[in-house]
Amino acid sequence: MAYDQYDVVDCDGHVVETVEELAEFMDPATRRHALEPARNREGVFPSLDGFHLALHTGAAVRERVTASEHRPGSADDWLAFLDRAKLDRAVLFTSEGLSVGNIQNPRYAAAVCRAYNDYVHDTYARASDRLRPMALIPMQDPVVAAAELRRAVRDLGLPGAMIPSTGLPLHLGHEYYRPVYAEANELGCPLAVHGGANGRVGLETFSNFTASHVLHHSMPLMVALVALIYHGVFDSFPDLRVGFMEGGCGWISFLLDRMERDENYFDAADQPARRPIEYLRGGRILIGCEGSEGSLAYVASRIGIEAFAYASDYPHEVDLVDAIREIEEVADRPDLTESDKQAVLGANAVRFFGL
Repeated sequence: MAYDQYDVVDCDGHVVETVEELAEFMDPATRRHALEPARNREGVFPSLDGFHLALHTGAAVRERVTASEHRPGSADDWLAFLDRAKLDRAVLFTSEGLSVGNIQNPRYAAAVCRAYNDYVHDTYARASDRLRPMALIPMQDPVVAAAELRRAVRDLGLPGAMIPSTGLPLHLGHEYYRPVYAEANELGCPLAVHGGANGRVGLETFSNFTASHVLHHSMPLMVALVALIYHGVFDSFPDLRVGFMEGGCGWISFLLDRMERDENYFDAADQPARRPIEYLRGGRILIGCEGSEGSLAYVASRIGIEAFAYASDYPHEVDLVDAIREIEEVADRPDLTESDKQAVLGANAVRFFGL
């Protein structure tokens, strides 16, 4: 493989949960809902949207190559993936729980997040220290979410928590969510906004999945980043680190152009405390990216290479073959230095997630 000289860390792979496994960690009432068909009409988590149910019905370009004979996305499969793709470690996000923001009942959100965190700790983190699952926290009740974040990091040893990019009733810069940011700031742990559910972003009338997919990860990440910057979250919590996952990196260039233009035309009272580009520099923000992104070197030249990290998305869109190819694409890029490549392929993720 062309990247043997690099220490590769995946900043965004995916746990694939099963209801039966997750139910073992639920309280009795939540377990009953999960396991009784008459009660569990939708799943443990709500549906992502009206599209993903049909994602895999079309003909594949080629037969998928998974890393093992185990269930794709299981702990055993992930360990095989790390070995076969020659990765050191992986930060893992939920699959079913990407829609956690769509839960309307705060008590249920708290119960299912707690069960999920116990599940990934026992099933993935305990399997190997090479698997680092991110927690889920019930942002529907920020005080409870802050307490669950502390438990997940301090008691379970998880690196941080995911925040859904869609579904929540308020933008992520809103004062309502400050208890979560204060807790992450104190703990020194990262949060990561993750795309996945495409509801409420203006795509509800699309009938072409690929057309939706072009937009539905990146658009909510842009909203989240702007909200956090312009509503003062990064100023109020100077040690807060936030990742932005599964939208690629090209949207940063567009957003930076718009933010820099608006520095000159609008009321100073509506401007952030510092220039927008300063929030993007310095390592407090991490953006998951793939090797094939043509804009990577250009965007890195504007805000610094420390903002970007390799993300596989295994076993969702990519299989083992695609993951290896995308790592090789980073390793072979003529527009990145050797230190840049090591930063993207591993060093940035190690620093950001405290691995």
